[in-house]
Amino acid sequence: MTHLGTFRKGWENEHLASFLLSRISFVANPITVADDIGSDFFCTLFEAKEGAHLLPRNSFAIQIKSSKSAFEVTNKIEYLEKLELPFFVGVADQSKLMLSVYSGEWLPILFSYYGIPQVLRLSPDGNRTGDDNYCEKKSAEEYTLRMPFVLDLNAQDDRRSVAAKGLELLQLCSRMHQNISSRVGGEYIFKLSEPRKVVIMAGIGSSQTFRNNFYFRLAEAFCNFEWLHRASPEQFPIAEYRAFEHCYRELKKTDQIPNVVEEMYQRINQRLASTPRP
Repeated sequence: MTHLGTFRKGWENEHLASFLLSRISFVANPITVADDIGSDFFCTLFEAKEGAHLLPRNSFAIQIKSSKSAFEVTNKIEYLEKLELPFFVGVADQSKLMLSVYSGEWLPILFSYYGIPQVLRLSPDGNRTGDDNYCEKKSAEEYTLRMPFVLDLNAQDDRRSVAAKGLELLQLCSRMHQNISSRVGGEYIFKLSEPRKVVIMAGIGSSQTFRNNFYFRLAEAFCNFEWLHRASPEQFPIAEYRAFEHCYRELKKTDQIPNVVEEMYQRINQRLASTPRP
C-alpha cells in the first residue's frame, strides 16, 4: 500500500501534462502502465487558423516525470534508438500548474557517434548544451545525455503566449525531424540550434554511405542546372556548371558513379550543346 501515493502523484502529473499539452497539440495516450514503452503521450502540434480551424503539423513523443533528476532509460534504448519522432521529457510541477519541456534532440547524434550504449541516462538540464558537452561518458559503455530546456507550458498562459510556444516547439520539431531523417538515411549531417551550425560525423556508418550521398546530390545539381537553363538560358551560370561538370568528369574515372548521375548529366549537357550561345 505504500506505493499508492507515488502512483497517484504520477497519474496526477500525467493529467496535468495532458491538459497543458492539449493547448498546443492533439494528444494521444495509447498505452497503459503495463504496456509502458518509454513515452506517455504522442502529440501532434496544431496551427490555429481563422475560423477556429486547427491544422495538424509536426508530431513528437514525450515522457512525463515528477522531477528534473537524471533517470535511467537503459531498458528503453532500443525504443529510443529506433524512434523516428522527436523525443521530449516533460517535468510536471503541480504547485505551479506548469510543465517544463526538455529536448532529446541530441539522441540521434549520440547513437550515431557512440553507437548503442550498455547504460543510458537522460538528464533534464537547464544549462547551455552544445556539441562539446551534450553527453557525459562515465565509462566505455555508460553515458548520460543532457536534455536542454526548451520552454515552460503554464496553465496561466494566455492564447497569444500559448500560440508562440506552440510555434517554438514546431520549429524545433522540424529541425529534430531533419536530424532523425539524416541518421535514418545514412547522411550523418546534423543541424544544431545555433544558426548555420552543423555536426558532421565520419565513422563506420558514414564511411559506407557518403559516396552515394554525394553522387545523388551531384545528380540533383545537374537536374537543377537543367531547370535553370530552361527557365532562363541567358542567365545560366555556365562557370558554376563547368565546376560541377569537372567534378563529374574526374569522378567518372573511378567507374563508381550511379546511372542516375550519368542520366542527369547527359540531359543538361545535351541541352547546352543544342542551344546557341548568346
